[in-house]
Amino acid sequence: MGLFSRKSMEQRQAEAMETAEKIGQGKGFVGKLTKLTMGSGFTESVGNAMGAVRAGQEAPLLMAQGAPTMQAKVTQVVDTGGSVNDNPIVVLVLDVNGVSQQLQTMVSRLQIPRPGDEILLVTNMQTGQQLYGGIVPA
Repeated sequence: MGLFSRKSMEQRQAEAMETAEKIGQGKGFVGKLTKLTMGSGFTESVGNAMGAVRAGQEAPLLMAQGAPTMQAKVTQVVDTGGSVNDNPIVVLVLDVNGVSQQLQTMVSRLQIPRPGDEILLVTNMQTGQQLYGGIVPA
């Protein structure tokens, strides 16, 4: 197109996600510069946040495709201090069929799980990873 062409919102979001992925991985010019100036701890935290974002985007798609789900009871919620678009990234300590398990994920700031809540876990059959699927409706 031209020098001053307008990009769609989807294109801008995709470019921003790609840049954030590179920062989190410490790859490319921006990733290496960020790692050099901010330190590897910062790039690692960006990488963890991007993983939580990816999981948050993937879970609804897997549920729509009929991926297996299971319920788990929240025993503890730990705030990591990170957030994406004002949605907190938390560590959920869960009781899954009597076994304690931790899951780091992004949750909606409007529906933050509390201890005692039942949540859905969605299993990605390709990776075996369990993802946060939301609070079980009452």
